[in-house]
Amino acid sequence: MAEESKNKDSIDTQCAEQTEAPATDAKQLDASPVKDKTQNNDTKEEPTVDEPTSEDNPAPEEKVEAPADSVNSEDASKNGEINSQLRDKIVTQIEYYFGNYNLPRDKFLSAEIKKDNGWVPLSTMTNFARLAKLTKDCNIIATAIKSCENTFMEVDPTLTKIRRSVDEPLPELDEDLKEESIKRTIYCKGFPKDGSVTLDELLEYFKQFGSYDSVKMRTYIDKTTNANGFKGSVLVVFKTAELAKAFLERPPTQYKKLYLVKKWFADYLEEKKKERDERLAKKAARLAKTGEANGEAKEAKPLEEVARGSFLLVSGFKENTSREDIKNAIFDLTHDCAFVDFRRGEDKAYVRFTQAGTNQQMLTALQGNLKVNGADVTLSLVEGEEEDAQIKKANEARHRAVASGQQQGKKRRGGFGGRGGRSKRQRR
Repeated sequence: MAEESKNKDSIDTQCAEQTEAPATDAKQLDASPVKDKTQNNDTKEEPTVDEPTSEDNPAPEEKVEAPADSVNSEDASKNGEINSQLRDKIVTQIEYYFGNYNLPRDKFLSAEIKKDNGWVPLSTMTNFARLAKLTKDCNIIATAIKSCENTFMEVDPTLTKIRRSVDEPLPELDEDLKEESIKRTIYCKGFPKDGSVTLDELLEYFKQFGSYDSVKMRTYIDKTTNANGFKGSVLVVFKTAELAKAFLERPPTQYKKLYLVKKWFADYLEEKKKERDERLAKKAARLAKTGEANGEAKEAKPLEEVARGSFLLVSGFKENTSREDIKNAIFDLTHDCAFVDFRRGEDKAYVRFTQAGTNQQMLTALQGNLKVNGADVTLSLVEGEEEDAQIKKANEARHRAVASGQQQGKKRRGGFGGRGGRSKRQRR
């Protein structure tokens, strides 16, 4: 799994995506709509697993069926009529943005629909990159939606705003909805990583396997060039668990003569969790071993419990944000960051500092100055029951790591060789 942990995991971009991104992209490699980068609110989201937490968030996101081919507005409509091909692409893209899968996960658009009883100006929608590739003509977009009989979208009388029909209530994005989407999500890898694969090609490729909500290209950010790269793997959220199961159980699947690896996204997350736990155990074992002298373990010092005043809550991340992005941003402004509890694709992280009682001081230092992956984030103190929960979680994790390391150390000291289990390198 070296390819998954390469650099900063970014799990992609969105809707007809390039979208987490909430999705986010440089060429965001995802299957959901991506807003124009000139917008500060461009956040697109979806699922990733990293060290102590998972990179892939419990719920991937996005979709896009209409290849975002550039369209000449003058050719797009004749005599006030829009050609059917362009109309279908526009409606598909708009319905993705406002659909049950994307809209609950799209913070920017979710905020916009609250401003005017669900109505969103078409001038705002034309800032969405994939729609803009089809057309930036608001009249053409309004005409496309009005001429479509089977759509849940509405156009206002002035033809300047659109909204999701009030007769189609939006489902709430809760844990049940996230879990349900995971049950129909497939992790698929084996695609070329040389930049030859485009989102539109993948959207078209996966159509043959049934309807889907999202196709997300998983990406990372190259540390040296700061450019997005494709990991060669995607997350496909099928419309139903049955379609996902049918795709998984198909005979070996090929993409341009390359055989693909397919598995349930839930299984992938579990594998990443096990790998993370094993890394932590090995690290703890190494630390325990360095405390030994001549085969005799030094007396373990009592583990100091995490104290109050150690946590800040940070929120408002872009979709492709990783734990390392957060830590690096904090270290750019301060020299204290003990741990970041964050899952890729989530919008909030709990940051723990090494010195107890310094969270108010850190809040003052970071507030208004901290930018993570280009986004202005929000910080707040972690207090009350929320702080109790974080302290308990941190203490339990630290005790598990220490216990695991001590157990590993005992096994090695009592292993084969008759000399306390020391390796040949040690005996030299």
